[in-house]
Amino acid sequence: MKTFVSDLKQYWENRPFLWNEFEDVFARKVRFPASGKVLVLGPHPDDPESVAITCRILMRLGCDLWATIVSMSPFGVEDEYAQRWQNNDSISLQKKKIEIRRREQTSATEMFGLTPDRLTFLGIEENQGLDSPDSSAKIRDHFISMAPDIVIMPIGKDPNRTHARVYQVFRECVEDLTLKKEKPVVALYNEDPKTLEIRHDLFVLFGEESADWKRTLLRIHDSQQQRNINSRGIGFDDRILRMNHLGYKRLQEMLPHADSPANYAEVFEIELFDFP
Repeated sequence: MKTFVSDLKQYWENRPFLWNEFEDVFARKVRFPASGKVLVLGPHPDDPESVAITCRILMRLGCDLWATIVSMSPFGVEDEYAQRWQNNDSISLQKKKIEIRRREQTSATEMFGLTPDRLTFLGIEENQGLDSPDSSAKIRDHFISMAPDIVIMPIGKDPNRTHARVYQVFRECVEDLTLKKEKPVVALYNEDPKTLEIRHDLFVLFGEESADWKRTLLRIHDSQQQRNINSRGIGFDDRILRMNHLGYKRLQEMLPHADSPANYAEVFEIELFDFP
């Protein structure tokens, strides 16, 4: 982890950095962290699967990976989908939606390779509940108790209110952690299909075989797969992977001579929180 932070500081002006699943170390300066605690902070279920390639690389290299879901986001499940689920009328539609999303995320996390104890649901309600002091304190207390070295989360510069709020609360409390623990924290803010603004600091490259694996993970979120097909005419899996393919095309425009067998890239903005 110290090497990773040192590389970030030393080569910051050489961005964008490239990590490549086809090589242990890519030529563009910043080496993979081979240790450290990584927290994937998902505002919603399915957010961790959007960065599954990066998470898999870090875990294989020896990082200690954990995932937290802030809100169950039942509004993301269509009524008709929830009504068909298990055909159990004794459960309210809202509770069905919450349980659908919980089971999807649990299944995806297990397929990824994390044990159930490494997945936390904070259960914070969206809408007004997200802005309450209690909700902010719950996110803050959980983050401080986890004390991660690296946090991966959506950048929050988009119209999604939950993305924006979680991003805001994280940035409000992370400096307290760096001072309390006297250690730096690296934030990797990932691109989302709704992202309006992101600095292209890190591209994590991957090919077709890994794309197929990621597609399988994304499709476990079947409620989102069907909602995207119905509302956008494209599956959740295709929507995320299309964004990753466009991310790789963007890299080719920025670095025309970056030769790689990849066709996709998970894209991140990096922020380093250090202590004096």
